Amino acid sequence: MHSWTTEHSASASTLLDHVTDYRLRLSERQSRVEAKKFWWSVLIELEGVSIDAFAASVTRFDDHLMIPVEYDREDRARKRALQPVTIYARQPLIDSLNQIDNPYHVVSVHLGAITPKETLAFDATPALMDDIVVEPDTVVMAIVDYGIAIAHNLFRRKLMKTRIEHFTSFESEAVEGGHSSVGRALEREEIDRYLVSQTYNQLLDEDMFYQVTGQIDWTSGRGSAVAHEVSHGTHVMGLAAGHAMELGCKNRPIICASLPTWLVADTTGPGMLPCLNLAFHILTKQGRRFRFRNGGYAPVIFNFSFGDTSGPHDGTGIFTRLFEHYFAVDGVREREDQSSWLTLPCGNQNLDRLHAVAGLEPHTRIDLSVLPDDRTPTLVQLWLPNEENGVSSTSADVEVTTPSGQRAAITSLPGQSAALVNDEGIEIGRLACQYEGQATKRILFNLVINPTTHGVDEAPYAPAGTWKIEVRVSNPGEDQMINLWVQRSESLPGIRTGARQAWLNNENYVRYDRFGVPLAVDPKNSECPVKRAGSISGFACGETPIVVAAYSRREAEISLYSAAGPLAERRQPPYVNRLGPDLAAKGDDSYVRRGVLSAGSRSGSLVRLSGTSVAAPQVARAAAKSIKTWDGSARSWAAGAVKHDPFPLRGEKDPTRAGAGGLKTGRYFSRTRSKH
Repeated sequence: MHSWTTEHSASASTLLDHVTDYRLRLSERQSRVEAKKFWWSVLIELEGVSIDAFAASVTRFDDHLMIPVEYDREDRARKRALQPVTIYARQPLIDSLNQIDNPYHVVSVHLGAITPKETLAFDATPALMDDIVVEPDTVVMAIVDYGIAIAHNLFRRKLMKTRIEHFTSFESEAVEGGHSSVGRALEREEIDRYLVSQTYNQLLDEDMFYQVTGQIDWTSGRGSAVAHEVSHGTHVMGLAAGHAMELGCKNRPIICASLPTWLVADTTGPGMLPCLNLAFHILTKQGRRFRFRNGGYAPVIFNFSFGDTSGPHDGTGIFTRLFEHYFAVDGVREREDQSSWLTLPCGNQNLDRLHAVAGLEPHTRIDLSVLPDDRTPTLVQLWLPNEENGVSSTSADVEVTTPSGQRAAITSLPGQSAALVNDEGIEIGRLACQYEGQATKRILFNLVINPTTHGVDEAPYAPAGTWKIEVRVSNPGEDQMINLWVQRSESLPGIRTGARQAWLNNENYVRYDRFGVPLAVDPKNSECPVKRAGSISGFACGETPIVVAAYSRREAEISLYSAAGPLAERRQPPYVNRLGPDLAAKGDDSYVRRGVLSAGSRSGSLVRLSGTSVAAPQVARAAAKSIKTWDGSARSWAAGAVKHDPFPLRGEKDPTRAGAGGLKTGRYFSRTRSKH
């Protein structure tokens, strides 16, 4: 049996982030070893101080902190108003950083994943960053993904010559004397040496290549995506930058970073943030190495084909701040001496029932279906309207009822919380209220629920079934709208995590039309709080990136799964000029022939994957043809590209789903030649 208590710990009102605290406590209960010895990836935001100043302020935690060597002397000395920094830390330091009144100038903490110690290099030394001189028509393609089979022939210009100038594999075991604090970094010369050493009779032994480069290690007990027939990163990079080897492509060099499979297996976006931030930091610096003979910088096109459902969805959350930090003119670029564009997918969760709204009526009930046999936690976020200094005119009470009838309620006062405990007094769920400052300025309710089955024998589990979430407001209306999102936590294809996605299950949700076809948009005058509108990825809400929807070519319609805007409304700046995605590209050949062809994990192979994740890199490929000559922003190019090379979509164009419309995409490669 279980029960709610409103006093689960004396420190509840002092925490910066309740989800970080909850996950740390959960790791203590789930682990058979001492949790304080774990090394976690952590994304922190420093306000008004340098990395050097931060490091000097936490010297008593020196044994619990590693700042990656990828932050060089200049990075560490630079002071910014607000800057994201990835660190690797142990629990005592993280607990200290996660206090509202911490003395270290840390204003936000986002916990990543437990990082195997063998992938960390505490004695790594900075790499030499010599310039790479390129021809005037060069555009650098930068890919952040996972499972990137770097030896595929689409990424080579000769049998034993790669087009990849830099590759970081965050899941590889660190090597002695290396230049990466996490995983392993390979430069073009080293990749070429491995290509030579593993080529026999004009054939590359790719399995051996991936073993010697550290991408596959059968003795580690961990899986590797490049060991599978289909790997997401290879497919995406093939669409963005793949060219037939016999064409000897020289004007599209590649820099890429592969996220760890164990991190990607946990599809919750916040857990990915620290490693993602480090990947963008590394590739941004690598991109600055490419210089023309006249001294100018070669332009860079980035693609990151992931989505997430958490965050405020108003263009101000941590995801947006990260991307704006690297791609906005006033971010790390600081001046317009290098064009750098980013393409992102809008997400595939349009039909997944992960978004709802409350506050339009005095009382709203939302049913959350938490499935049995789910080995991952469930997270639900409720975001109130934004207000200056946390003083909200929207007063809300949130009540949660477990499947067996236990109730707990808290009000929209930051610091309030209630814990669900089992018979042994162990916390198996938490409802908490906190204030998200910076540009967001919203009150946030977090509901975190334990897995519903044992990951290990000692792990306490939460009850499966229907959890009722009730929201009450005193002044209902459009200006009091509260947005609820269920965190994506499903298992990805080819990865077994035991995750089962929780979803919203209100009985008045209309799922199909009269012919039994899933409805892609909400019915008119629907009174159901569960909405398809606003399902856009939390990654894709910023002002700067090109956000891409997916269409089905044969039907000439936006794919049913392709997520939609609009963004959550704001009452005060910053305002983001975005209704939804910027444009759409091919995600499927047809509703029957799902997906598009691109590289498999071995040379010569082509496989199919579907989704906005495969639409985005096709736009990145098209953008590379124009970035040198386009005088405006990346998003203005997207609108212009649709006018120049449109793919006509049937019916009325909804800008919250299709943006400026469809972009015609070609067939980039066959089994023998590349068309580019």
